[in-house]
Amino acid sequence: MSTFRGGIKPTMKIAGVILAGGKSSRYGKPKMFETYKGKCFYEHSVDALKAHSLSPIVIVTNDDLFPSFKQDNVEFIIEHDTNAYQGPLFAMYQALSSIADADWFFVLSCDIPFVNAAFVEYMIRLTKDSEYDAIVPAQADRIHPLLALYHHRSLVTMKQLVDQNERKIRLFLDQIRVQTIPFSNEDSVFININHREDWLTYKQASQQTEETNK
Repeated sequence: MSTFRGGIKPTMKIAGVILAGGKSSRYGKPKMFETYKGKCFYEHSVDALKAHSLSPIVIVTNDDLFPSFKQDNVEFIIEHDTNAYQGPLFAMYQALSSIADADWFFVLSCDIPFVNAAFVEYMIRLTKDSEYDAIVPAQADRIHPLLALYHHRSLVTMKQLVDQNERKIRLFLDQIRVQTIPFSNEDSVFININHREDWLTYKQASQQTEETNK
């Protein structure tokens, strides 16, 4: 993956979307507000997108969570029925269909504290002259559709599935043209936090690595 060089300005309009409306039931509290290096998890996603002049940057959340966000330089899409959370595909469609004039949408989840500007830059560069509907990173054992780029033309298929009450992202990906981008299994960018015990382990490992590299 390329080294971050201070931000790039995409030749096409790319919007940033952060999905932050889940229940965090396995974590025990809203994990997007857990902190790493003095910032909430979701702020690391915001910062990685902001570094490359993506506009707008939109956070998709719900009525219960919205008051806890402290960002004043992003837009919000609020799902008003908290009990009816319908998953990331529905949330993606709600966001992407409301953003006018964007060619691509960079979608990130809110629980990836190790995401960084270098990853975003590398992915953005792949959009140049791309004829794919989605650019999705992959490791040996899994793909990462919530750290991915989606072209505006993919909205047609997304709408069809949402209208049919389908909510599986994998089904959506199976029906569009996807470029998968291989990454090392050791790349920490893709670590998403689901349990508090996992976060303690990852945080300690990260701190030890930083101490070693000093």
